[in-house]
Amino acid sequence: MRSIRLFAPTTAPIATIAAVVIFLLSAAAGALEPVTLPEAGATVAFKAINGDREVPVTVRELEALGLYRVTTTSPWEKGELVFEGVLFSDVVEHVGLGDADAIRLRGLDSYTQVIPREDWIDRPLILATRQNGELLTRRTQGPTRVVYPLSEYPAYDSAVHDGRWVWLIESMDPVE
Repeated sequence: MRSIRLFAPTTAPIATIAAVVIFLLSAAAGALEPVTLPEAGATVAFKAINGDREVPVTVRELEALGLYRVTTTSPWEKGELVFEGVLFSDVVEHVGLGDADAIRLRGLDSYTQVIPREDWIDRPLILATRQNGELLTRRTQGPTRVVYPLSEYPAYDSAVHDGRWVWLIESMDPVE
């Protein structure tokens, strides 16, 4: 009788192997995909506000955290859309608001929404800086906008989450 070896011996750490398997499974399912795009300019994306401290955050600075591509539907636009951006959780950590229970986003038009922590902890949430590889501008609801990957995470497809698709983001601050 012939035996078949299912797993070859390896010296790679288990965490590395698990990360590769998770990436391959998520890519096959159409989930977030890491991408590399040309470096963005130093356009200010928004202000991070913490108490009396305001710090401008640039698109280049955000994209240096790591870009991901997601293809999803939107409650506000027709068809499948392709966005590139950074994980909202990485942005929150980067601007020093990682301990916040919620983040308030304010758009240039004064539209304001509170994004609760579970939205960026339970599932991936994207702060998009590009659409179809092109940098977002004011004409395309940028330089940053929140994108919930509805196609991959149907739990995000609700009226509550629809209102949290904030674009033309001017500021981000913690909710106490």
